[in-house]
Amino acid sequence: MIAFYFLAFVISWLGWIPQALYGRGLFPFDNPLLNLLGGGGPTLAAVIVILVIKEKDGIRKLFGPLFKLRVSLWWFVFVFGFWAVVTAVALGIGTIFGQAFPAVGQFTWVSLLPIFVTMVLSNVWEEIGWRGFALPRLQEGYNDLKIVFIMGLLWSLWHLPLILNPTLPMSDLPWYGEIIFSLSLTVIYTWLYQHTNHSLFFVSVFHAMSNTMAFVLLELGVFVFSYAFVVGITAIVAIVIILIYGPQRFIKASPKAWGG
Repeated sequence: MIAFYFLAFVISWLGWIPQALYGRGLFPFDNPLLNLLGGGGPTLAAVIVILVIKEKDGIRKLFGPLFKLRVSLWWFVFVFGFWAVVTAVALGIGTIFGQAFPAVGQFTWVSLLPIFVTMVLSNVWEEIGWRGFALPRLQEGYNDLKIVFIMGLLWSLWHLPLILNPTLPMSDLPWYGEIIFSLSLTVIYTWLYQHTNHSLFFVSVFHAMSNTMAFVLLELGVFVFSYAFVVGITAIVAIVIILIYGPQRFIKASPKAWGG
């Protein structure tokens, strides 16, 4: 696990640090391949570790969960609908605190499909590493609540070059909000992963929908203002999950409840 996280950071930061420096005028060029390297770090790290330790069927076990789709319809509704609801509620709360409700009718909603597909193709490489490789191995020695702090804090730190890149929207967000958000999301991702028969498809779609809705908020001009409300709602959901299931494992249902 130490080797995996070390490699994930090194590979991703090799791509993202030059971009952050370029955004500050301290690096001579930028290139889309640097962004691809950054996003692909967790998967590349997992593959390297598996090949080095020569884990039997390791590569198949790593990528196979991407195609686990046999769950109840509820989970499809959840991963595609959760962030739409959170976004709507955050916009509603924003109006209570003085933010004018954005002109959603002027947004080009048909553009969301290609944005979502792009997000899936970019975010899946995180989930293969975080949930596909790291989570099941951490669960061999820690309960889920401890894993939330391990994975959540490391995930937040992993984003540091993006936070320090002045050309990216994340640079406008408070660092403490990023930490709270990462911890809360790790609770939800862990809960979702376990309730969908350890499927990487659902956590990847959930991740992509999160970033797709962030794109909507950015285009509507309320990304920064609504961030605190989005983080607050997500934190409440995470706390509810912990209170319902307890710290050991965020699941109590039998495999039959997965629908497959």
